[in-house]
Amino acid sequence: MKFFAVALLAVVAACGQGKAIFNVDAYSFLQGTGKDTIPYVIPPGLSDTASTVQKITLPPGFGSSIVDTVRITNGTANVENTGGTGTIGFQLFFASDSAATYTAPVALDIPATAVSGAQTVVVPISGDLSSVDSLFQHETVYMRIAATATNTGATIVTGNGVLKALVIRIVLQDKVF
Repeated sequence: MKFFAVALLAVVAACGQGKAIFNVDAYSFLQGTGKDTIPYVIPPGLSDTASTVQKITLPPGFGSSIVDTVRITNGTANVENTGGTGTIGFQLFFASDSAATYTAPVALDIPATAVSGAQTVVVPISGDLSSVDSLFQHETVYMRIAATATNTGATIVTGNGVLKALVIRIVLQDKVF
């Protein structure tokens, strides 16, 4: 704990202008829980959405800080299609509780990727989350990742959307401690 406090102090001091930068590995909250994978099965001519929700606990002190910026700086998902022809897209939603992630507006919309047959497509995830930056003033935030699939072919589209990395960069203005 002592090392963490010294390291954190070094980061805060290095930022200048009273700002602290935190890189939160949101993927680490999902990895190994099964929530990093969203299976999809879409019959011909239809569209559907499947999702998973995860609680993210942020470092202490976020509640008394002012959020300057929030961005996804490093994120990837694999679309592991096992059959059929269609498109798969991803959306991220953030809220103060798990139920609200289903009514929250889209915070980040990743354009649909075309898939056909058995293939794996790597989809980069990055972008500005300023529309939800006030949520990151709290020590807990809930994130919902949705995979939206459309079947444009004559056979069932099947596979998994698998999150592989998701780092959220949060820049705070003073009052971290």
